[in-house]
Amino acid sequence: MDRNKILLNIQRSRIKPVNLPEPFYSAEKEGDKTTLFKEILLQTGGDCIEVNSTEKLNSLLDNNFRGATDLRRNELFKNFLSYSNKDSLERLKTVILEGQFGVAENGSIWIDDSNFPNRLIPFINEELVLCLDAKQIVRNMHEAYLRTDNAISGFGVFISGPSKTSDIEQHLVYGAHGAKKLIVVISHETNLV
Repeated sequence: MDRNKILLNIQRSRIKPVNLPEPFYSAEKEGDKTTLFKEILLQTGGDCIEVNSTEKLNSLLDNNFRGATDLRRNELFKNFLSYSNKDSLERLKTVILEGQFGVAENGSIWIDDSNFPNRLIPFINEELVLCLDAKQIVRNMHEAYLRTDNAISGFGVFISGPSKTSDIEQHLVYGAHGAKKLIVVISHETNLV
């Protein structure tokens, strides 16, 4: 078969896009999005703290996560540039990031590289603290994908719970591919910083 016939066959065999199915809601999951988010996050091994003001958020972070690298403050970005190697990032023990939005149905938080300067940062630290505005929690992944559709960042990830894996002997191990501990601080006030 010549090149043109192969290309013509490939062009003819393109799969037509299919719309996503309608979201499925069970009656017990129709409640408050924040409550559902917290329940699922706890099931995945994460921790959740709620605050109702910026002052309480900052006080909580200052008192409970002393020495943490707070990347909500962009002036720290220059210390962890995109070309930094993993050896220079290994000193990060606790990192604080701001999540763009959360997903109630699976307790995950979307973060993209507009909130951290190096793609390794959410995965190389021991403890990850994600700050999340309660108003930015969507019900399901259908809504979440609509939110990420217009993203202009080069990298983004949904994080749900601490990193974990189970080996052949069925031992659950935390921190295999990312942070050993995930704490989500939900603020009921719009301005998180």
